[in-house]
Amino acid sequence: MAEPHPGHPILHFLNSVSDDGKQRLTNSFVGPEGLRDTLVAAGLAPRETAVPGSGQMAALIALREAAYAVLSAVAAGRRPDREEALMLETAIKSALQDASLGFHAGGLALVPGPLGGIHDQLVLLLFDLMRRDDLGRLCECARCSHLFLDHGRGAGRRWCSMSRCGNRAKAAAFRLRKKATTG
Repeated sequence: MAEPHPGHPILHFLNSVSDDGKQRLTNSFVGPEGLRDTLVAAGLAPRETAVPGSGQMAALIALREAAYAVLSAVAAGRRPDREEALMLETAIKSALQDASLGFHAGGLALVPGPLGGIHDQLVLLLFDLMRRDDLGRLCECARCSHLFLDHGRGAGRRWCSMSRCGNRAKAAAFRLRKKATTG
């Protein structure tokens, strides 16, 4: 079963961790080449994107974690920490200052400036997500740290996907109920 789309392209980047739980210690990619390949596969970067250097890699991971912290707080209905919010605000202001309008068949889009590269592309996508009318539907998986926009009816999803977290959570609850009745 394919994993559901998280609802916005930038969420693929924010969800590029593979550890269970809320620690966010393990990337779902290996090294700079893996990050580039992940971004290309998610449609967040063109195929000819250069492999990030060590400084750019650190900046991209710092951006991912600051954006996650801010959006996780938004999903929980609480105020984000000042430090992460300020980092994100500074990145957005910088990317917007250098951006230009791009014209394509679907209309207009903000395009990163010549020096911004993939970092500014991701920041502009974050800016796009933060301006969406459905940002109030942003949710965080009850089991891991993945974020998604819930467009379902009713109370909605609790997990990023059934195959990643839902089945595991249901199996654990079943084992707990079984243990309680036999213990």
